[in-house]
Amino acid sequence: MSKFKSYSVSVIGNADLISSEKYFVTITTFVASIFLLILCAIHLILKLKTTPVFFAGSSSIIMLGLYLMVRFGNNVFIPKLILTVLGLIMLDFVWYYKYLSNGPVLFYLMIFGALILWVWESRSLIILLIGYFLNIVALFIIDYSAPDSLFMYPDNKIRSIDIYLSFMLYVSLMIFLLYIVKKDFLRQKEKAIKSDKLKSAFLANMSHEIRTPMNAIVGFSHLLSDATESKDKNQYINIIQNSSDNLLRLINDIIDLSKIEIGDLEFKYSDFNIKELFTELKELHTLDILKREKTDIRLEFLLPKGEIFIHSDPLRLKQILSNLLANAIKFTEHGLIRFSCEKKGRELVFSVSDTGTGIPEDDQKKIFDHFTKFNYHGMNNEGTGIGLSIVEKLVTMLNGRIWLKSVFGEGSTFYFSIPYITSSDIVASPNKSEKENPLLKIENVKAILLVEDNMTSFMLVKELLKPLNLEIHHVTDGTDAINFIKTNPSVCLILMDIKLPFMDGYEATKAIKKTNPKIPIIAQTAYAMLEDKEKAIDAGCDDYITKPLNSKKLKEVVNKYLSN
Repeated sequence: MSKFKSYSVSVIGNADLISSEKYFVTITTFVASIFLLILCAIHLILKLKTTPVFFAGSSSIIMLGLYLMVRFGNNVFIPKLILTVLGLIMLDFVWYYKYLSNGPVLFYLMIFGALILWVWESRSLIILLIGYFLNIVALFIIDYSAPDSLFMYPDNKIRSIDIYLSFMLYVSLMIFLLYIVKKDFLRQKEKAIKSDKLKSAFLANMSHEIRTPMNAIVGFSHLLSDATESKDKNQYINIIQNSSDNLLRLINDIIDLSKIEIGDLEFKYSDFNIKELFTELKELHTLDILKREKTDIRLEFLLPKGEIFIHSDPLRLKQILSNLLANAIKFTEHGLIRFSCEKKGRELVFSVSDTGTGIPEDDQKKIFDHFTKFNYHGMNNEGTGIGLSIVEKLVTMLNGRIWLKSVFGEGSTFYFSIPYITSSDIVASPNKSEKENPLLKIENVKAILLVEDNMTSFMLVKELLKPLNLEIHHVTDGTDAINFIKTNPSVCLILMDIKLPFMDGYEATKAIKKTNPKIPIIAQTAYAMLEDKEKAIDAGCDDYITKPLNSKKLKEVVNKYLSN
């Protein structure tokens, strides 16, 4: 059964990852192409008229082309329109040449009406149904005035065979399509019930998980104001920073999970070097190990000789590996954590192994479920239990699979594979051996404009940028920003908040860039989605940073543009 399902997914697509409309049109075009081929064969075997064979064969080829357009393309509207209009025209021709109402095609015309009802909606449905019924009226007029010779089969036996064989085919097709409709309805119903239960569990878990870091942030912020010992202050600051990181990680997980559940998570494919990605991951998680004071852990990666380039989504692949590495660090006290990648046929197989606590066999069965959280030896006091479920869904959405091997007390290895897709015009990325210049205090005082309607955020940015010796001006909306730049041409940089009163940051950026295209504008906003970044860049922003602001990142970006 699993093999059949695998073949079905390869041919039709995964119903959980594509829209119901696309899934149904894909099945309809694929099945219709096979059905029409069978119809051709019946005509040839029974030695009936050859004209319907020509039309059925041509329709089969067209249906196969539409299937390929829908299955491997993103546009469903045009294939649907061709399927409806051309399909009805072809049916009319077959009806005419296959003995009109004395033949079996009227059965299929009835099924075709149900198909129109299912795949179209709103105004398009009304227009096409009107056309469908006008078509039936036209067929009646033709049928009513046609000569008797057009209705005549060679003999009654051939007519009976043709009628009932065709009837069996049409009924089989109708039953199959209705089965698909029923199955899709039940799937959507189960998904809605599951989603409702998930929301309840989600709210219950999130309420607890959000309050935990917030409790630490609020509590230790109050203690910090009363603390007199520098040792206590440093400890409180460290706790506040860690809790803030945990809260931000939680928010990102919530956003990703919600976008996955509604099928709104976007993937941006590009060509990239696996070695560069691994090097970046090692640097990032080495800092995590030092931060957790787990100095007995050794982190390394293993790659085959030569460069591995792949065409995939580097951000999502990094997210998967980062999550697996963070888990490995969390559950490991000493020993080795190793991540690797190797080519196996047309797949890239990644692994993350550790010498940590391992996972009992019973727990392995539910490790990828939502809100599954294990706390072996008190080593998991953070997290929400949704990280691995996000990982599994991301791997699936990259057309891959994930599995694990683990022995409790000895360690775990998580494996996942994705298709090894390359681009013929891949050019190796330049060597990044040169280190970026460290942040330097800008010697000449330069003026920047901060467009921010929230006074607390303005004060925070001002404090964060103090070491750069800048002259910081402040306005609270987009209109004021435009006017300020017109009267103060000495401003070298703009930090632009996106959500502003009267005129938002996008519109303000477009207006400023029209009169002063060379001034760098950095969007700084609480909108943290990938599409928000693209929208800011499209509006004319030169760069983008998200809130909560990272002090080091903010200084790096500002320093970069002021140095230029």
